[in-house]
Amino acid sequence: MAAMEAIGQRVWCNIAAIGMHATLLCLALCVAVTCHAWPTRQASERPIPPELQALFEEAEGTFPIKTLHGMPEAQNIGVYWLDNHRAIYTVRKLPGWEARSDERSKIIIYDVDAGTYEETSYRGDLKCLGTERQVLVQDYALPYSFTIQPGDTKEDTRYFLSGTLGQPLTRFKRPHELGMLVPFSCRFYDNADHNFGMGDMLGALRPGDGVLDSTLGGDIQLVSPEGKTKWAIKIDWSCNLFPEPVYLPWMNRYYTQTSWSTGMQGCDHVEQNAWLFSTEQIQTLSMPGLIRELLKPDRQLGGNGTTYWARPGMFVYVQYSTGLNGLYWIDEKAGKLKRVFKNPWRLQRVSPDGCRNLVMTTPAVLIELCKGQTQ
Repeated sequence: MAAMEAIGQRVWCNIAAIGMHATLLCLALCVAVTCHAWPTRQASERPIPPELQALFEEAEGTFPIKTLHGMPEAQNIGVYWLDNHRAIYTVRKLPGWEARSDERSKIIIYDVDAGTYEETSYRGDLKCLGTERQVLVQDYALPYSFTIQPGDTKEDTRYFLSGTLGQPLTRFKRPHELGMLVPFSCRFYDNADHNFGMGDMLGALRPGDGVLDSTLGGDIQLVSPEGKTKWAIKIDWSCNLFPEPVYLPWMNRYYTQTSWSTGMQGCDHVEQNAWLFSTEQIQTLSMPGLIRELLKPDRQLGGNGTTYWARPGMFVYVQYSTGLNGLYWIDEKAGKLKRVFKNPWRLQRVSPDGCRNLVMTTPAVLIELCKGQTQ
């Protein structure tokens, strides 16, 4: 599951749209993340070269954690915050109930503070919760197409329910089998609806914010709903994927996460697609020196990972690296990079205020990002 999350959340590969350079990069990341043999010895037991140790400090305990023993197990990685203390997601099992193979899943709301849950009226698999509480539910008993049983048809997996949370949902058939899903609006996306003639690789933002577009010259630009370019930035397609932004409600900005790997030879400048941006301007973010060192071919320490953003700032996740695995925080106030967790915990589910993160292990873990010792 962890490997599937690493690829599924932040690595988007569309061969027809992106082209050969990014396709090869996707394959490199796949090899690095999903095909790497698990180390025979725990990486944390191996000595860290002194010059690398000097680039960060150990700071476990900076952010308090809470183990959510009573939180029902999620069916998949689609866990979404409703507010800063409640999450909504799909389950196949609850106390006194377990779904049959031909029975639709339940969708529940769990309160991380109270330790209680409530069932919603929806049945199926929750696929999306939008920024304005738009809901998309897959209306199918079995969660994945490869679990189809005799008598089922693949066509059944294309039916969805959509609407606003708390209201009746409308059933529809997915219009394009290969259409992209816009996570901000929970709508399936058709490039033709937003193609302003500047490129064929588009990513929709929140309604009203426009789209990210690739120009014929290779730039990425934000295009308003009226078709006007608001900003543009040049990137190296041999080392970068088309950005998949995350909306940060507490900042009213977007953040594009960087996936990096030591298998990406010659790509020590991958920070070019780690950005904070609004509809009016963009800020390029640099990777910490530790990651730059890991990316040097002569280091041969291995490793890959991605970056995240929460209210305390930018975080960097490292895995499959000799002695350096874990989650790092760039503490801007102290001017230091700190390893805050050696556990393989990513910041994939940050609350709307940027202060909490859910780690869907068994049992689940809540990280308090705004109650740390240095906050």
